[in-house]
Amino acid sequence: MTSPAPDRPASAVLIQIDENPNCPAWDGQVFQPRTLPREISHVRSERGGTAVWCEITGLDEADLSCPAMACIVDDSGDGSCYLVFGGAWGLRLQNQSGKDDSGTWGVPYMLLPGDGADLRFK
Repeated sequence: MTSPAPDRPASAVLIQIDENPNCPAWDGQVFQPRTLPREISHVRSERGGTAVWCEITGLDEADLSCPAMACIVDDSGDGSCYLVFGGAWGLRLQNQSGKDDSGTWGVPYMLLPGDGADLRFK
């Protein structure tokens, strides 16, 4: 994705994840950001029926960490929400609560409420 002018929202974000060891493949979906993407460090995610804070990074095709980013997009069901996206292999989350034995897991992308309460920006 190219960097837009500071006063303009970013160009469209295409989420397309090929088969990989981190997360399920995702055929492709285009989102139109309303804000510039910002780097994030943590998200609140549900694990085992409980909301937990998780460290989050993107994962590239070489299985290396890259920044996880978030921007506001329009969502037909909820109005606006945060799109969280990473690298070519999606996102990698690590549970920070110590209450879940599953440790780390991957997802292609996330949509979180637009109030930002489930995100920690860097």
